[in-house]
Amino acid sequence: MSRDSLNVLITGGTGLIGQALIPALENRGHRVSVLTRRPDRYPDKANRPRLFSALGDIPDDHPVDAVINLAGARIVGPRWTERRKQVLRDSRIGLTKKTVQWMSRRPTPPAVLISGSAVGYYGDRHDDILREDQPCGEDFGALLCRDWEAGGLSAEQLGIRVAVIRTGLVLSGDGGMLPPMLRSFGLGLGARIGSGRQWMSWIHIDDQVGAVCHLLSCSTSRGAYNLTAPEAITNTGFSDCLARVLRRPRLFAVPAAALRLVLGEAAILVLGGQRTTSDKLREEGFEFRYPHLEGAFRAIAGH
Repeated sequence: MSRDSLNVLITGGTGLIGQALIPALENRGHRVSVLTRRPDRYPDKANRPRLFSALGDIPDDHPVDAVINLAGARIVGPRWTERRKQVLRDSRIGLTKKTVQWMSRRPTPPAVLISGSAVGYYGDRHDDILREDQPCGEDFGALLCRDWEAGGLSAEQLGIRVAVIRTGLVLSGDGGMLPPMLRSFGLGLGARIGSGRQWMSWIHIDDQVGAVCHLLSCSTSRGAYNLTAPEAITNTGFSDCLARVLRRPRLFAVPAAALRLVLGEAAILVLGGQRTTSDKLREEGFEFRYPHLEGAFRAIAGH
């Protein structure tokens, strides 16, 4: 698929990545529509994309050349009760399977699917350097990603090109975990998490959007991709870098035991880590605007 204008359907278009991706796609000449249960998040009716609240609402004559599947309930925060785990599975695996089924019924199926996942696919891997061919982990988050990816990759049986995006920690000033960190670190209350030795694979929102656009337009891009900056860093390094950029001390540490008490099984999201490499993406010619963490922080914080 070339750089020609495409009709792109985004699921989960009201999230942090989707909100940044939509204008980027439109600036490239693509026409965007969004599948969302929250159309109220688009108050500007004059400039918003066409919205659908269910797959069944999309007419057969509404053209869709590509699907970018970003939908999924928030995984960080609530404890992983059995009920919450089912919500997470339904919002990722269930919707992905329904989307592929919908694609199979289209008079003209889309040519490409970019389907979401996360670096949590690998589980807690300590110091291992993780390329995309490394095996899946064994915790709930890893198995969730494994099944989520399988749902998207099933579209290959329809002759659809599929690229799976294993996203790391997305850094943005408009949402996610960074704005609360900027406030707390700015007040001199910054802290490392647990031992601080766990690896954090991160990506600036502009590079996340750029990588998705690359995978959309590159006809040879297939399979799983780590959407993470070339430079992974430990939690201590991450915290100290942010403190340095904000010119504030980093004096504290959040005990691992306290996080396990509060978060339960979900504590692995902050106490575990993945040291990924984005070599596959770069081998295809993608260039990161923010390959280094300090530059990413300074761009977001305005320092």
